Amino acid sequence: MIASFFNTTKTNEFADWIVAEVKRAAPPDLASANKKKKHVIRARDMDENIARRVVEFTRTTRLNIYKKARLAARVREGLTSHGYPEAFIHSFSFELLARIQAAAKARTD
Repeated sequence: MIASFFNTTKTNEFADWIVAEVKRAAPPDLASANKKKKHVIRARDMDENIARRVVEFTRTTRLNIYKKARLAARVREGLTSHGYPEAFIHSFSFELLARIQAAAKARTD
């Protein structure tokens, strides 16, 4: 039981998928891009994909406080390593945790 509390294998895989999805849809050099309409569409699609996967992930995986913290930290580390601005990383990880919390609450209702 205690071992499963600290088992973050699925959480790490999910965090890595989120970082890859963000990198694919909204590259760090987005500010210098001229095709803003295309990037807005890709960002909206990314948002929908992540929202859908968060619901699926919370439905299949029970997240405790340690796993939630590990997920947010891994996403922050991944986005930092790809060169995203600190303000973006902070707001993205906060929004991600809010979505996870809302999805987990909806699961229990």
